[in-house]
Amino acid sequence: MSDGGSAVAAGAQGRARDWLSTALASMLAVAALSLPAVAPAIYETTASIRGATGLGWYSSNWAGYAVERGPYRSVSGQWTVPRVVPTSRPTFSALWVGIDGVANTSLIQAGTEQDFYRGVAHYSAWWEVLPAPAVTIRSLAVRPGDRMTARIARVGTDRWRITISDARGGSYTTVRAYAGPGTSAEWIEEAPVVGWRTAALAIHGSTLFDNATVNGTSPRLIAADGGAMISGDLLVDVPSRPDRDGNGFALSQQGTAPAPPVS
Repeated sequence: MSDGGSAVAAGAQGRARDWLSTALASMLAVAALSLPAVAPAIYETTASIRGATGLGWYSSNWAGYAVERGPYRSVSGQWTVPRVVPTSRPTFSALWVGIDGVANTSLIQAGTEQDFYRGVAHYSAWWEVLPAPAVTIRSLAVRPGDRMTARIARVGTDRWRITISDARGGSYTTVRAYAGPGTSAEWIEEAPVVGWRTAALAIHGSTLFDNATVNGTSPRLIAADGGAMISGDLLVDVPSRPDRDGNGFALSQQGTAPAPPVS
């Protein structure tokens, strides 16, 4: 994994809406959407992290799995949209699959947003190609408990198809230009950047990623591909070890890793 200087750009500015209602806050939010994505730090495993899990990396705003055995021409994965817990302050989370972003600032991704602000939970689907902001998919009405499938695949020279579908009904596809090197693929929960700062992570129950693929086959995930989100030296969002098929894992918002899902 790379250090903070060469780590992934996590383009989350376009996914989360600022919760402040004043005119000044609105102007700041608009400005934030126009900025280049902020590169979060990805750290190598260190024994100083409390409750170290044996995973391969830590991040200030990512948790999940990333593989760097490319080049990759496709990635896919499934997850169930979690129900967020009401909180006294605004909280945000994004679940997504993507290509690139670990050792470069390129990234193509698609996923769902689960947020709580202004006293209401908000759920949506989106796609993004850095450095442009994320695009909310208005035609998909995402709800907690929905089973989502996202797939990103190269269909020509610098042309990629992004598809995200909801098992409850509805699918969205777009073809976009993307010229990234395809050196990594990811299945991630992210604490998005809102107003130039990493937002507080939305609270929800354990989440399961499953049926992950790269280049049309299982990524054969290993524990060293996994990473946990940290705050200071505390674990705040931790993936399990991969399931027996090497194509799925659970995520838990606590300092102890959950048990791996049954294949």
